Amino acid sequence: MGLRKSLLQLSGFVGISLLLGACSNTPVQEPDLPEREYYQNAQEAFDQGRPLVAVKNLKDLDSRYPFGEFSQRAELELIYAYFLASDYISAHANAERFIKKYPDFETIDYVFYYRALSTFKGDQTLSARFLNQDPSQRDTSEFVKAFREFADLLKRFPESSYANDAKSRMIYLRNTIAKHELQVAKYYFKRDAPLAALHRSQTVLNQYPSSDSIEEALAVSVQAYIELEQEELAGRSLAILVENYPDSTHLDENGQLIIPARPKDADPDFWYWVTLGWMD
Repeated sequence: MGLRKSLLQLSGFVGISLLLGACSNTPVQEPDLPEREYYQNAQEAFDQGRPLVAVKNLKDLDSRYPFGEFSQRAELELIYAYFLASDYISAHANAERFIKKYPDFETIDYVFYYRALSTFKGDQTLSARFLNQDPSQRDTSEFVKAFREFADLLKRFPESSYANDAKSRMIYLRNTIAKHELQVAKYYFKRDAPLAALHRSQTVLNQYPSSDSIEEALAVSVQAYIELEQEELAGRSLAILVENYPDSTHLDENGQLIIPARPKDADPDFWYWVTLGWMD
C-alpha cells in the first residue's frame, strides 16, 4: 500500500509539473490596443523613420480590426511602409491586393504607381549596388515588368500627378532594355548565331523605336543579314542607317558597315562562369 501511494503521489507531481511547464512555454498574447492607437503608433513610426515598426502596427491593426474605421487606410499605408523598409516584394503584393479589393478607390493611381515603383526598385541587385554593374548587362525581365506597369498607370490615369515621374522612368527602362537586347545580340555574334542576333535587333527596332539604341540596332541588323547572306535585306538596312545616321561610327568613309572583329574562340572564359556572366 505504501508503494502504491508513493507512485500515485509521484505521478500527480509529474502531471502538475508538465502542466506548469506547458503553461510557461505558451507565448504571451499581447493585449489588443484600441484601433486608433495602432494607427497613431504607425504614424509616429513613419515620422521617426522606423518603417518596420509602422509595418507591425499597421498589420496588427488590419488583423485585429479588419472592418474598422482605419482598416482601409492601414492597407493603403502598409504598401508605403513596406516600400520604405525596402521590402519591395511585399509592397508589390499588397499593392496588387489593394487594387483588386478597392478598384474604385479615389486615389488608386497612387497604388498603381507604387506597384510599378516596387518592381523597378526591386531590381536593384547586389551587383548593381556594390559592383557598379551596368543594368543592361544583367537580366532585364523585371525592368520589362516595371515598364509595363508604368505604362498601365499612364493608360488608366494620364492626368495623374505621378504621370511625369512614370514617363521619366519609362524612358530610362526603355533605353536600358534596348541596350540589353543589343548586348545579347553581340554575344550571339560571338557564338556564330547571326539569326538570333537579328531577332534581338529587330526587337529593338519594332518594340523600342524611340530608344537611343536604334542606330546600333540598324548596324546589328546589317551585320546579321550579311552573315546570313541576305544581300538585299542587308542593303536596305544599310541604306536606312546611312540616311538617318550619315555620321554613324558604324560606317566607314565609303558608307559601308564596319564589322567588328571577334576572336575565333567564342567560348566564354573562366571569369564569365565564375561571375555568372557579370564579366565576359
